[in-house]
Amino acid sequence: MSNGQLLKTVCQMQFSRAGWIPEFHTMSKGEDLTPVIHTAIKNGADLVVAVGGDGTIASVAAGLINHDVPLGIVPAGTWNAIARHLYIPFNPVRAVSLMTGKHTIREMDIMDVGDSYHAMNLSVGFSAKMNENASRDIKRKVGAIAYLRHFINLLFGLEMHRFVVEADGFTFRGRATEVFIANYGVAGLHLLEDRLDIHPDDGKVDVLIMRARTILDMPSLLWQMVVLKQKRTPKYRQYSASQSVTIRTEPPSTVQADGEIIGMTPVKVTILPRRIRVIAPKSLVSLIPQLR
Repeated sequence: MSNGQLLKTVCQMQFSRAGWIPEFHTMSKGEDLTPVIHTAIKNGADLVVAVGGDGTIASVAAGLINHDVPLGIVPAGTWNAIARHLYIPFNPVRAVSLMTGKHTIREMDIMDVGDSYHAMNLSVGFSAKMNENASRDIKRKVGAIAYLRHFINLLFGLEMHRFVVEADGFTFRGRATEVFIANYGVAGLHLLEDRLDIHPDDGKVDVLIMRARTILDMPSLLWQMVVLKQKRTPKYRQYSASQSVTIRTEPPSTVQADGEIIGMTPVKVTILPRRIRVIAPKSLVSLIPQLR
């Protein structure tokens, strides 16, 4: 039995045990799930569940914009940054039990990027190249190691790009290694997100501009950014935006969103505050028995 079939069987058993009648749809590569989700809601669906990684979850979330039907998540991807951020159990039995048992609803922000929606982040520069080099096939075979290997290679060959960034009331013009728009999901690390004051339901995104010329600049940049929590330094800038962000580069550069390459610059992001209702644990305390 394949992993997909096993997950489907587990979900079927858990939902049936709770008295729910699940219907399944297997997503094909590049499929727009919005019509499928809208049809399900029209037919009376009380819950839409995404089984997969961050890209799949973001695709399902796009179909739920402006609907009251909540999103449930069963993590089954490479890194699962969204699930990590929300403390959703990685065990599929416990993930479904969360949906059918005690939980809370988080109202999450989402980003409108042209003809697609994205939940976690969008970037141009270092991280986009890392995702470009770590192909989907490689991710499936070696998982997070795909990112680590390319991360190390790129770290020793940092490149500066010429950027123009416009976000609400500010404009940045200059050279940078990375421009990162974070709604949440900065590698799924709570400590980092908390230090940078990045939250998924605060009605804004944070624009992180990093200007490390070489690997030798990284320690001081991270110190200023994470430890000192400075938002304006020669190597680092952090701005908030609640309406839109536009990134331009010369020459055009690769853009990634939620771990997938989506095109080239220029790119415009429109912030849609609190548009997705997501099932999450009531508190971290509720997860303690599962973590033992």
